[in-house]
Amino acid sequence: MTTAYAEAQTTEKKQSLAIIDSDVHPYMENGLATLVPYMSTAWQKRIGSGLGGGHTVASQFHLPLDYLYINSSGGMRADTARPGMSPATDPAFTAAQLLDGAGIDRAILLAGHLLGLGAMPDPQVAATIASAYNDWMCERWLQFDQRYRGGLVIAPQDPELAVKEIDRMADRPGIVEIFMPLHEILMGEKHYYPIYEAAQRHGLPICVHPSGTENVYARAPRMAGTPTYYIEWHALLGQIHQANTASLLCHGVFERFPELKVVIAEGGIAWIAELAWKLDADWHGLRDEIPWVKRHPSDYLNENMRFTTQPFVEPPKREHLTSLMDMINAEKVLMFSSDYPHWNYNDPTNALAGLPEELQRRIMFDNPREFYGDRIN
Repeated sequence: MTTAYAEAQTTEKKQSLAIIDSDVHPYMENGLATLVPYMSTAWQKRIGSGLGGGHTVASQFHLPLDYLYINSSGGMRADTARPGMSPATDPAFTAAQLLDGAGIDRAILLAGHLLGLGAMPDPQVAATIASAYNDWMCERWLQFDQRYRGGLVIAPQDPELAVKEIDRMADRPGIVEIFMPLHEILMGEKHYYPIYEAAQRHGLPICVHPSGTENVYARAPRMAGTPTYYIEWHALLGQIHQANTASLLCHGVFERFPELKVVIAEGGIAWIAELAWKLDADWHGLRDEIPWVKRHPSDYLNENMRFTTQPFVEPPKREHLTSLMDMINAEKVLMFSSDYPHWNYNDPTNALAGLPEELQRRIMFDNPREFYGDRIN
């Protein structure tokens, strides 16, 4: 089944370059119920999913998700579902369709169901769910195919619990980064310093991603204003990542943790140039306010941060794309991502079409290979 499906997906457009996909979302077959066997009996009871099915309402417990801004076209590619299973819940089907079919050599997994974990009000519940997911991911996905790599999930609400989970999971085979679902606190704040220390100690990048909870939950990341429509909400998600990038740079996080690496996944890329230029210009006159920032903010951005491509920019004039790539230093800071299985998936066979082959190679392989190091092998 797997081989036949892969052969059916292969086309003449298949990308000849080696590819590392930095944003692939596995989903759990039955949502939170999938994780119940990975929790203690006490925690199963705590979330209402213990023996006997638990309390009627509590047994329907789900993770924070956006139920206000609705994509009328659906959030998933319809063809990513195997008969009888929801999209991206079968590692064999995903391997055939994405890895074999699109020529992906490594796929870094970011928990699809847990994107909004940082908006949960109870830190202990969030940490327990993260821990259960990590064990499930290793067993269900990382052990299935050596091309999968995992982002271990932490709950950012309680840094102490997050550090314990990092220490527990960091040396598991296939783990290449720490996936930190976004919380209401901006990333430069001292709240996160224990997490950053642990990430640096283990040599694991921190990865963040849109949560699907923005402006919906009290402890979710906040946009400026309140959008009315899904198209507004979706187009403005980059605000969150721009704010977090500025926070990291202005609080001197990379001076305090010089070996820390941060990946902004699916946060947009065009704003990188403007933010870097503004911060560099203002830094010359405002260095007394942030004396711990000893170099141009853009220096830290280029050395310690990476940004994934999806959803890739599509300017009306193709020549503008080449100019933008130069402005944001794409040959160093961009890493390819497909966002599989979501509706605005970027196919590696054509997502970067028109860019010089050398730049495509750097974005699709060299940049992530250099950034993640030996763990990606």
